[in-house]
Amino acid sequence: MNRFEDKPIEEALEMLNAVARDHKAELQTAMENKYADLSSVVRAFTDEVKSQASEKIDNVQHKVGEVAAGIDRSVRRNPWAYIGGAAAAALAMGFLLGRLRRS
Repeated sequence: MNRFEDKPIEEALEMLNAVARDHKAELQTAMENKYADLSSVVRAFTDEVKSQASEKIDNVQHKVGEVAAGIDRSVRRNPWAYIGGAAAAALAMGFLLGRLRRS
């Protein structure tokens, strides 16, 4: 490229810089307003997510409590079945671990 072809580009850039200098305050205010808008949207979204997460956690805790209470009632009604199941599981686990050590 020769020097004459660069002149229009340089003039255009200088014109853009002049306009930007003249409207710097307006541009800065517009960007600050957009940032404030974005910040408020993010804050509202964050609050909504926290609220929904808290609600889900409460629901899960309630269901876990119900399941634990159901298991507790079942064990109290028929403890020997659970004792036998635990003994069978321990026997199977001991058998498997014993075989692994011999290998």
